[in-house]
Amino acid sequence: MDYNQILAQLEPVIMEAGSMIMSYQNTDKKIEYKDKIDLVTEADRQSEIFICNALNNMFPQDSILAEEGYKKEGSSGYAWVIDPLDGTTSFAHGFPFFCISVGLVNSQKKPVAGLVFAPMLKETFKAYQNGGAYLNNERIEVSTIKTLDKALIGTGFPYYRREKMDHLLERLGNFLHIVHDVRRTGSAALDLSYVACGRLDAYYEEGLQPWDVAGASIILEEAGGQITKFDGTPFDIFFRETAASNGSIQKEVIEVLRKK
Repeated sequence: MDYNQILAQLEPVIMEAGSMIMSYQNTDKKIEYKDKIDLVTEADRQSEIFICNALNNMFPQDSILAEEGYKKEGSSGYAWVIDPLDGTTSFAHGFPFFCISVGLVNSQKKPVAGLVFAPMLKETFKAYQNGGAYLNNERIEVSTIKTLDKALIGTGFPYYRREKMDHLLERLGNFLHIVHDVRRTGSAALDLSYVACGRLDAYYEEGLQPWDVAGASIILEEAGGQITKFDGTPFDIFFRETAASNGSIQKEVIEVLRKK
């Protein structure tokens, strides 16, 4: 399969979906709450419908799994895993760190191609297996930071954070005692992409879903980074722990995550 050609077909679709999302920026976003914290807007739903319909037309034999409920079983062994608007809370508040994330996953459930588009920031991250990683068509690589004490790291908090606040804050505190500083964009796909291009040196978060990480994880790996579970075992998009770094500090990141 020509993953480069597939991304070339996908990119105009994602650009159009991004324009659709931006058209809602100065209108009634029709915000609804899935629970006390997790929200959804009309832009999420319309972006998902548009992207999934386009993929269904272009690649009818592929499966589709999307955040807002679109699901289709295909026969090819490949699946598209889609977050039509990652960082909905940011979008709802006009905070520019939100994006569309699309990942292509093979029959072993491993991402083989991904595209992350931040429409307000006008940045497109993309990668495919053994093809390198790119930001706006320029090759990117992870940072060269060698120790965690010099690192700028990203994190996020799960929607169930109020039930695990002490645990989450203790873990964050463990990092704050060591790292240079911490940032939070509110978008897992962007955080992973930022590690890929060297803006962040590491990132961790629990409670994520496959559509949060399927697109950006291959971008990170193709940029030379490393991604695992919190215990250092191999990464799985369906397992709800993500620990990523430039590779040089992955061991230190895991050591902090393992602290009780």
